[in-house]
Amino acid sequence: MDKNSFLITLSESQIEPFNDENFDDKAFPFKVFCAIWRLEAEVNNGGFSQYFFNSSRKTVYVVISALNAIQAPPAGLPPEPDAIRIAAKDFSPQVEEQLNELDREFYRYPHDLTELLFSYVQLHPEEFGPVPEVN
Repeated sequence: MDKNSFLITLSESQIEPFNDENFDDKAFPFKVFCAIWRLEAEVNNGGFSQYFFNSSRKTVYVVISALNAIQAPPAGLPPEPDAIRIAAKDFSPQVEEQLNELDREFYRYPHDLTELLFSYVQLHPEEFGPVPEVN
């Protein structure tokens, strides 16, 4: 099993059965995993517009802290979660262009999110269980 396959399996067991209404009650390591997993899935599928439109937007308030927690500081995102939420409410042409620029920046992948997220999960066995040897 490789790291990405492990993370997919983990997401299926951790995120899929998870009820969004309970997100605030979850431990910070879970929030980190969930926020980054949803961010990457949504942005890769339809850009930041999709991320803010779908239920993944419920994780937006923690996404900056989550990216910092795995050592992938966000570039181009407003520094405060409230600024992200405010921007997400108004999809004017100017906001759409800003989101498109964020998409382009995200797709450059300055950080290997799979590697960083896997390492983060390894550091938190209390939340995710033991991590098997992977290649």
